[in-house]
Amino acid sequence: KDALARGFDEINFDYIRFPSDGNLDDMVYPYWQETTSMAEMIEGFFKHLRANLPGERISADLFGLATVERTDMGIGQLIEKAFPYFDYIAPMVYPSHYAAYVFGYRNPADYPYEVVKNSIAEAAKRLLEYNTSQLDNLSSSSVVVHPRAKVKFRPWLQDFDLGADYDAAKVRAQIKASDEAGGEGWMLWDPKNVYTREALL
Repeated sequence: KDALARGFDEINFDYIRFPSDGNLDDMVYPYWQETTSMAEMIEGFFKHLRANLPGERISADLFGLATVERTDMGIGQLIEKAFPYFDYIAPMVYPSHYAAYVFGYRNPADYPYEVVKNSIAEAAKRLLEYNTSQLDNLSSSSVVVHPRAKVKFRPWLQDFDLGADYDAAKVRAQIKASDEAGGEGWMLWDPKNVYTREALL
């Protein structure tokens, strides 16, 4: 709220998830008694954000794998749970972060165009499925949980060397893939903040 009051036009929430690294037996969850699923707990936080920031532009970063994985991956990230609450979902579709043989590629980092295009296309397909299910609820006696989601996808793209050397061609390939699959813009990430100028028009 403070950032919005100072003129920022969007708040991006990064890494909304349960932990997966370290000794998980040492984790303590004061507000989670394990009677609800991790995905439901994370959705509760999404709902909290929207309720407390009504009318504001908010976005959420999710793992790239959330676009294609139909489980919460043990961290509570299920993309359908985010659809109703955000203006943008920013999946981190870094090809180097996909396991071997996802989409059939032994080293997904070597296939930036294919990985990004398939990921965004699958996310769009799941959004269509979600919205269709909401319309089906309207014509039945079921209670409609959420209205039709109008969320857009604006992915984080890889601009760092991991799994392959990421030159201008590989960065441009990701941008092209996102645009063609229906992404609404994109963001680049390099943990060193050194970006490939030649990739940008």
